[in-house]
Amino acid sequence: MRGRGFQQRPSTYTISAAPTGRARCRRCRRRIEKGATRVEIRAFVRPGRRTLLLRCADCVDARFAAAVLAVHGRAERVPVEAAFVGSAEAQRVQRAIDAASEGGG
Repeated sequence: MRGRGFQQRPSTYTISAAPTGRARCRRCRRRIEKGATRVEIRAFVRPGRRTLLLRCADCVDARFAAAVLAVHGRAERVPVEAAFVGSAEAQRVQRAIDAASEGGG
């Protein structure tokens, strides 16, 4: 009997504030300071397992923006941490995603 097999799932993205200053950006490798804006990437590893990767708000490039938009469609649809909703910082990251996807970043 054959199972359904391994099915890859897309990563999901969330704009949030860093709760500590211990994590590093996946791209630039600098520490993300406590309270700084970041993008959380929940990457699918295998069935039943995901891992959390992080990017600082300054490391939004065209390739990253394309991955985010492939999942969420538009930058405004990227979930924002509840305490961050409507903040200028969250909107800045959304604009950066839009700009990078248009070739501006």
